[in-house]
Amino acid sequence: MIITTDDLCLEYLDNFKYFDKLKEIKKDLKMIAFTISNFKNHENLSESIIFKTWFEKHKDWVEIAVHSFDHSGLPDGDREDEELWITKALNSLKPYLPENYGYRSPGWQTTNKTVSILKKLGFSYIAYESKIKDLKKDIITETNIINSHLYDVPSIRRIYEIS
Repeated sequence: MIITTDDLCLEYLDNFKYFDKLKEIKKDLKMIAFTISNFKNHENLSESIIFKTWFEKHKDWVEIAVHSFDHSGLPDGDREDEELWITKALNSLKPYLPENYGYRSPGWQTTNKTVSILKKLGFSYIAYESKIKDLKKDIITETNIINSHLYDVPSIRRIYEIS
């Protein structure tokens, strides 16, 4: 089972306290946080001391993955310049990403170009709503994902019941 959360950004960062509490209960908890690098074009995480401090505290058990650049308007997969937006998010989040980094599109919206763009940019996996696809081996590697959205406290609390 893999636990994930979407929409990690400064605006919702306070809600991460619920995962911190879960970590106190489940010492071996590991999770993936799909991160918005510049939420609504006013939360540039690469320049944020708050985010850098949060990351240092959580980097041993929270994997940062790319979710989008700004998460405003159309999801990356609906934009004509999809590669540009994914590249902007990747470049902004690069200092926080593991060696094998992943991507989940906002709203799980992808195009017939998304996977080839991700491969070109060096992504290791793409996460859909309930599965993860290894982009190097071109196979589904995980089908047991429990997902929440960081802005949605009930979806976070549901993870307590399941995990």
